Amino acid sequence: MFEDFTPFIIALVVTFSFMICIAIWNSINAPQPPQKAPPIQPGPSRTREILARFSEFYMNLNPEGEIIFDSGLLPDPKQHIVHALYVGFDESENEDERSAIERGIRAIVKFQDRVGELPIKKQMSEIEKNLITPNSQDNESTTVDTSNVNILSEEEFQRFSVLRDKELEVHFQHLKIETAEE
Repeated sequence: MFEDFTPFIIALVVTFSFMICIAIWNSINAPQPPQKAPPIQPGPSRTREILARFSEFYMNLNPEGEIIFDSGLLPDPKQHIVHALYVGFDESENEDERSAIERGIRAIVKFQDRVGELPIKKQMSEIEKNLITPNSQDNESTTVDTSNVNILSEEEFQRFSVLRDKELEVHFQHLKIETAEE
């Protein structure tokens, strides 16, 4: 039938050469295969960072007595700190960690909205004033510098302390923390 197979063989060689060139072109221009993500570096979680900042801030604040601060002073938004406390309580592994979170909750409720730039403190009652004896050494350690505190009457202070106490109760109910009746 065919006496000369030369044109058929040439067509076959050209076709295979063309296919090899396409394969080389595709391998050069092919997208790189996806690489594995780098391993996660161990370090503090965002929750722990927020709790550490709040703890350091509160310790540096060194609050004494019944003082209420404005929530604008906090290093992070109050809701972020509360959420971090909740997560920390859920992740706590022993009683020491739970009690630390409980102390944190008791501390965060001392920060309320619309308090103002200066923290507020309740005015001393006459009985408390009479208990402090003038010119005693104990008086020097219990005297509060009133230039950095806004002293409110008992009624005015009561409005903020009710908010604080209600908020504390809500947090304890949410976390199912039992409080000793005082």
